[in-house]
Amino acid sequence: MEDDLLQRVLEEGGRDLYFSSPTSPPPANSSSSAAAASSSSSILQSLPLHVSFDHGYYLLVKAIQELREKKEGRAVTVGIGGPSGSGKTSLAEKVALLLGCVVISMENYRNGLDDGNDLDSIDFDALVQNLEDLVNGKDTLVPLFDFQEKKRVGLKPVKISPSGVVIVDGAYALHSTLRSLLDIRVAVVGGVHFSLLSKVRHDIGDSCSLDYLIDSIFPLFRKHIEPDLHHAQIRINNSFVSSFRDAYYKLKCRSEPLKEHITYFSDQHKVETENFIEMYLRPPCASEEARINDWIKVRQSGIRYYLSLGDQRIVDKNFIIRPKAEFEVGRTTLGGLLALGYNVVVSFKRSCTSIVDGQLLMALESIDTLNETFLVLKGTSRKVCLSDY
Repeated sequence: MEDDLLQRVLEEGGRDLYFSSPTSPPPANSSSSAAAASSSSSILQSLPLHVSFDHGYYLLVKAIQELREKKEGRAVTVGIGGPSGSGKTSLAEKVALLLGCVVISMENYRNGLDDGNDLDSIDFDALVQNLEDLVNGKDTLVPLFDFQEKKRVGLKPVKISPSGVVIVDGAYALHSTLRSLLDIRVAVVGGVHFSLLSKVRHDIGDSCSLDYLIDSIFPLFRKHIEPDLHHAQIRINNSFVSSFRDAYYKLKCRSEPLKEHITYFSDQHKVETENFIEMYLRPPCASEEARINDWIKVRQSGIRYYLSLGDQRIVDKNFIIRPKAEFEVGRTTLGGLLALGYNVVVSFKRSCTSIVDGQLLMALESIDTLNETFLVLKGTSRKVCLSDY
């Protein structure tokens, strides 16, 4: 094999052994390799328009790396937009975990209006200022929004990370106000957002068009979100499957004396209390004997609404195992489902006082109608949960 070809294989193939020794001199023909690399087409110029989640994740990381080299120390900015439940936040978290990016969530820029997906509820001026500060290498103060109190409660200092990458995550992340500040624009569609539309269409039949269902369940999508997605350089079609690959594990018991566990750990950890209203919606025309798996679960916490499709848990000995299949929706989604004929058949209040200790969450949950308190251990590792049980 010729030296030039071997070098290309080792460099472009990403072989870790190449240049592994800090004392090894660079190859004599490094200049020719650099010329070959510079003449190759940019990944940003050859991005496919529609890709899977995993392929889009890979392309985004490669595009960030390429731009970071070209910008020579200046921050690379990425906008990840899409409807609720499409998977944009999961993508932002995966990229941040890999590269160590700063992630700015647009949820914290709400001004307290009831519908968190309303375009008018976003403080774009503050977001633009924070983004410009980070791009210019300046520390900045980003807002913090409390969804229980339904208001902004303070500011959090943020500085550009060593990776030099800033990600804006939100339904309106590709809005025209932000577009000129973004180096890479990513649209994520599909996910549980599409799964809900498919389920509703199955439940009510062909009596309504797909456009009518979209406008009923996600009334802001076609007018305010979808047009911006056409400006994306990477468009990810996220095919959602309820997977236990990223499941979480729960151990639950009724033992009241175990409240002392929370008291013990609260001296060393921050204690958080949340109040929820949980509702189960039965499909229209379904009989009272319909399976719970056919119902839709909606959880309300302050002005936030979370939705999951059916009861997708597995019970294995003492463990309750669930996939991560819950996603946030706007208040109007619940109203749209009720207008389409779904009925709230079960509704109750749940209070949760929790602390986080490493990979484990410990919580006391109270359900008003049962007048009981449960101790819950929850984590993404069965082994960790079992070791603290």
